[in-house]
Amino acid sequence: MKVVVIGNGKAGSNLSYALVGEGHDVTVVDHKAERLTKIQNALDVMCIEGNGATVETQLEAAVDKAGMLIATTPYDELNIMCCLIAKRLGAKKTVSRVRMPEYFRQIDLICEDLGLSMVINPELAMADEIARVLIFSSAEKVEVFGKGKLELVEYRLPQDALVDGLSLQEIYKNVKTKVLICAVQRGEEIFIPGGDFVLRARDRIHVAGSHKNIERFFRSCGFIKEKIKTVMIVGGGCSCYYLAQQLLTIGMKVKIIEKDQERSIKMAELLPKAIIIHGDGTDQELLMEEGVLHVDAFVSLTGIDEENIILSLFASDATQAKVVTKINSDNYIKLASRLGLDCVISSCYLTTSNVLSYVRSLANAAGSEVESLHHIIGNQAEAIEFRVREVVSGLVGIPLREVRLKKNILICAIIRKREIIIPDGSASIELGDLIVLVSKDYHFSQIKDVLE
Repeated sequence: MKVVVIGNGKAGSNLSYALVGEGHDVTVVDHKAERLTKIQNALDVMCIEGNGATVETQLEAAVDKAGMLIATTPYDELNIMCCLIAKRLGAKKTVSRVRMPEYFRQIDLICEDLGLSMVINPELAMADEIARVLIFSSAEKVEVFGKGKLELVEYRLPQDALVDGLSLQEIYKNVKTKVLICAVQRGEEIFIPGGDFVLRARDRIHVAGSHKNIERFFRSCGFIKEKIKTVMIVGGGCSCYYLAQQLLTIGMKVKIIEKDQERSIKMAELLPKAIIIHGDGTDQELLMEEGVLHVDAFVSLTGIDEENIILSLFASDATQAKVVTKINSDNYIKLASRLGLDCVISSCYLTTSNVLSYVRSLANAAGSEVESLHHIIGNQAEAIEFRVREVVSGLVGIPLREVRLKKNILICAIIRKREIIIPDGSASIELGDLIVLVSKDYHFSQIKDVLE
């Protein structure tokens, strides 16, 4: 498919890399030549220098022949204008990045009039993910499938883990809870494990199951931590607003530190139940004065990756709080993991996953559809949710022990109406089921592609 990406910042660049990697014909539009030079040197893309909100530039980018236009500039109004023009020129689908709460709250009312096929809000997606890991305090990441029925929880085993040296079969036998460990990262290696796989301390595991069963599994293995009641957030941007709103709603106490005075005043008006501090969140003395030693969770949400890493390292060293770090640069994400910062959230990764899920659903045959997609293990594997809409020979209606899946693919759950099935060899897939699978080496858009 021909895709035009307007805006080559972090979000646009990540999307272009992902789309090219999946075989799409990508044209990138940006008004800054240096940004275009960088991506043109790295990828096989066409680059257009100019204002993406003008008819002339869009025609030069052949938007009239494009299957999709994605507008990811930093300005909501500009993104919406780009999509409106593209739709009039003949682009089949348009995707707009809309971040401001004032616009996002009413976007559903005017989506159809503006010709928007999809709206992405990276800040809200990031806030949702952070809220999930604060609610489930033992987790480093929580992905949801089947409209929340199934969770995929990431957790790094501690040095003294009770499960160290046990095979998955032994663990399932002892715990007797319907969960499935469906991916393991050990150092730089990624495993899609079978029942004979033996866990080691410091492994990063991904556990699939219902929230209640995963909680029971964590409690049985000694992983459960105290519930979080107080949260300190540094950085008062859009993602902070969305996050604080959610945390206050469920009864957590929130303190926000924001350097910009005007923004601090606005946050105080928007979030009257939160404590807003106007000050420099990178000042360790200020953090100490504001009680960083006594909070249950610390979230660094400034717009600068380096600041967030330094703040999180300080909080990890000085406190017992759960530390969550916002990072967008791929290089810094890997560095943060090596430094021991395990709970790292990237809005760019979330945006890429959401858009790729939509793009793949468009490419599907009528019988199967990608419902959602999440990148896991630092973008090195995928968890994909499919809806089975027609009988797929060799997959539907036969026991899973007889299904010939490609290597490094694991079906980790079947969602049938309200029932979650953690499959064994006797389970089978039926028409209408949602299935969630983890894949290490493939990028699927059709369910039949998982078969050998």
